[in-house]
Amino acid sequence: MRTKNKNILLVILLIAVMGMAVGYAALSQQLVISGTANITTEWDVHIKSITASSSNSSTGAQDKSTPSFTATSATFNVDLGYPGSSASYIVTVENSGTINAMIDEVTGIEVANSQEPSAIKYSINATSKDELLAGTEKEYIVTVSWDENVTQITDTKTKTATITLNYVQAD
Repeated sequence: MRTKNKNILLVILLIAVMGMAVGYAALSQQLVISGTANITTEWDVHIKSITASSSNSSTGAQDKSTPSFTATSATFNVDLGYPGSSASYIVTVENSGTINAMIDEVTGIEVANSQEPSAIKYSINATSKDELLAGTEKEYIVTVSWDENVTQITDTKTKTATITLNYVQAD
């Protein structure tokens, strides 16, 4: 009887070991998960239009050439009639993309203002970090003016400026 019990115990142990081997094999298989992710964003920040202020003609200013623009820069060439005269322009920037943007820097003002005639100055109300949310527009005012306190009038009463708005992705 002892041999019979030993044989039964051996069979039970053999079945248990085989069950554990099958269980281990089933649980140790490699699981592979694969997938695809798509990012659908679009960067489209650009100057949409430039409109001259209606008061330009009454302040002694007229366009020497029509203001022109590319996606990121605007060029102005204004003829000012006398000291104290000025001209203003509305520059509309549009973010047609899906990413929020902000101005990294505005260039061209310092270059234009360092050229002769020095009494004629350009300015813009755009500053670094100005945000432009996706799907919106923002208007900036560019002003060119002739210093009214100038004592010596030069022959040149015109100054050209190309102003560039460099946009980057907002934080």
